[in-house]
Amino acid sequence: MTKNRFIFLRPLALALYFQLAAIAPGAELPSIKEIIEKFDAAQAGAETVQAPFTLSIKRSLLQNPAISKGTFYLQGSDFAHFVFSPPEDLVIRLTPKAIVSYKPLEKTGETLRMGLSGKISRKQLGLSRKLRLFSDYCKLEVSEPPDVPGTVMVTLLPKSISMKKRMKMVQIWIDHETWLPKCINWVERGGDAWLIDLGPIKANAAIPLPVSNFAMPPETPTRQGFSFFAARKK
Repeated sequence: MTKNRFIFLRPLALALYFQLAAIAPGAELPSIKEIIEKFDAAQAGAETVQAPFTLSIKRSLLQNPAISKGTFYLQGSDFAHFVFSPPEDLVIRLTPKAIVSYKPLEKTGETLRMGLSGKISRKQLGLSRKLRLFSDYCKLEVSEPPDVPGTVMVTLLPKSISMKKRMKMVQIWIDHETWLPKCINWVERGGDAWLIDLGPIKANAAIPLPVSNFAMPPETPTRQGFSFFAARKK
């Protein structure tokens, strides 16, 4: 059975290291077909992924973005796990069945069941899907970004009217040598943007037990829903 992958590192992150030379400046960019094949193959070679992350949330009505940092973990198609660094009190766990958020200091949690609507939203976009599958929902364009050397950028532009109402585009910076994600930027129709920048990636290393065995304590007050995006509109 084919395993789904998290798009930043699978991007979600990510043989893993293809021994391919970096594309020289001015060289012809690889085709979308070539990028998709190499990106999906690189993700398939990473059973586990660990990487520091920086999340920048830009609001159209605010001058400065909100910045959060932490560590990202991925285990096959089982889970993607974000541990936010202080002062953020937050752990987010994504599985094919649910999104769980937990605040260890506050000792409260939330759970949102997945796969009920059958629609792709920003909450699921880039999760548990290979890049080639996005061609069903988005137009893919390739370019060489001047701001992140050594990468090629794939821009996903939504096709359907329902997706266009919510999302303007998704940009993925892919490393020329590893063909794994370096950055991902979600841009909403209203102008809000969510940029995830991954630090050095450690692939196929054992996931720490507190992460692989994560579960909220049984007595944790838990509400149905996922307020992470809404909370950051304040």
